[in-house]
Amino acid sequence: MTHANINTLKRRIPIRKWYVFTISALLMAPCRAWAEGSPASPRVSPLARVIGTTAIVTEIGSDIKLAARVDTGAATCSMHCDAFEIQQASNDPKENIGKPIRFRTKGVDGKTKWLRAKVADFVVVKTAEHDEERYTVRLRLRCEDVVKEVLVTLNNREKMTYPMLLGRNFLRDDFLVNVSLEGNK
Repeated sequence: MTHANINTLKRRIPIRKWYVFTISALLMAPCRAWAEGSPASPRVSPLARVIGTTAIVTEIGSDIKLAARVDTGAATCSMHCDAFEIQQASNDPKENIGKPIRFRTKGVDGKTKWLRAKVADFVVVKTAEHDEERYTVRLRLRCEDVVKEVLVTLNNREKMTYPMLLGRNFLRDDFLVNVSLEGNK
């Protein structure tokens, strides 16, 4: 809007309404920029897939298929692990970063399988019940036709319905979540 147009509007709109109009325009500017596809808008691919609340995820290295709960509240993915072995393990978990780890998980077929990776980090995760210390590993995961290498925390999810949580680090840029859908349709 040009300066002349603004002055014309000021003459036509009483002062009190002018302030309301100005504030409304300022508040709506980010919405208009988002709708026009500005850099501030979400970076969702035009080819983004719609995914439901659950999905089947494949760990590429072992070809094991896992039932996953889609969790937009989780920053990273999490995988069930009921046992693990770290080569030349140290008592200090931070000293195990970079070392090979072997861990056991269970696929959708009910069979357990040992997977191999390197310890990427040791983190404290806040859960509803308490804080948990977990190792993270970098894994290549596939859901539908999307393959990504992401950080995955390892924890015992035996009491949970789904052995895997699919977090934002996997969903970002490629998936839109429709909570009305069950599965990835």
